[in-house]
This record gives sequence, C-alpha cells and structure tokens, in this order.
Amino acid sequence: MKYIDVSQKIHLTKEAEQEDVKQALLTRMRRAFKVDTLTEKDTGFHLVGTTGGPKGLVRHANVDIDVSVIKSQEKIRVLVNGYSDTSRSLLISYTSLFLLVLFTGLLPGSIETSGAESGAADALVFVFFGIFIFYDINKKLAEPGDHIRAALDSLDVEFG
Repeated sequence: MKYIDVSQKIHLTKEAEQEDVKQALLTRMRRAFKVDTLTEKDTGFHLVGTTGGPKGLVRHANVDIDVSVIKSQEKIRVLVNGYSDTSRSLLISYTSLFLLVLFTGLLPGSIETSGAESGAADALVFVFFGIFIFYDINKKLAEPGDHIRAALDSLDVEFG
C-alpha cells in the first residue's frame, strides 16, 4: 500500500468557480483511472478505481482517493489524499510468472534445480527475478500519484 498526498494552489487568472475546477479535475481523473465508484460532495469528490490498461486483463493498482477543492478570493486549493494498493490481478500474474520460472528450472538444460545441490546460478536467477517484481510493483503503486500531479499541473495551466 502506498499513500497518496498531493496538494496544489492555483492562482486564478480568469474567472472560474469552484465547480468548474472540480469538474475539470474529475474529467482528467476519469481519463487516468477506470472509475468504479464516484461519490460527489459539495467541495470535492471521493473516487474508487483502478489503474492499468483500459482493455488489459491485468490491472496495476486499486485506488481510493478523496479530493477537496477549496476556493478563497483569487486562489483555489486542491487537496488530494488516499492510497493505492496492489490489485489482485497483478498479484496473480506475478505469482503465476514466478511458478513458471520455478517449473522451468525443472526442465533439462535449464537452471540446475533438480541436482543434488543448488549452485549460485539458481539463487542469482531468483534474486534478479525478485528484484524485478519488487521494483515493478513499487513503480505501479506510484503511478496514481504521478497521474494526479500531472492532472493538477494541467489544471494550473488551464485556470492559472
């Protein structure tokens, strides 16, 4: 689980209402995430969804985000907090990939795992594979925060 905590202050250069900024941010969020549940509030919204390819079988992360849009004089503050968690389909795909590599080691001519003793090559393959999985999952859990920062930057360009 990775926590998301993003805030941006937008100095308005043109006339914009709080609802306009909220709807523009919601449109950008719908492009970045597959929205499962959306609850609108007076000053923001609560979004539950997933990231990953829109037509892909494997989703990257489940996202639970609470957004507040607060207007005061000529400034708008957008506060986003929530978390991203590894999706079940990603865990299943990495588990099956790990088992595939493990069973491949049993085939003749591949990594020697069925011998009397395991060598350094066996451990090295699994260490590299584990590092790849760890790095990739952390990268996919950080994606929602990057999408939100990009959406807030584009709001700053549009309204600021």
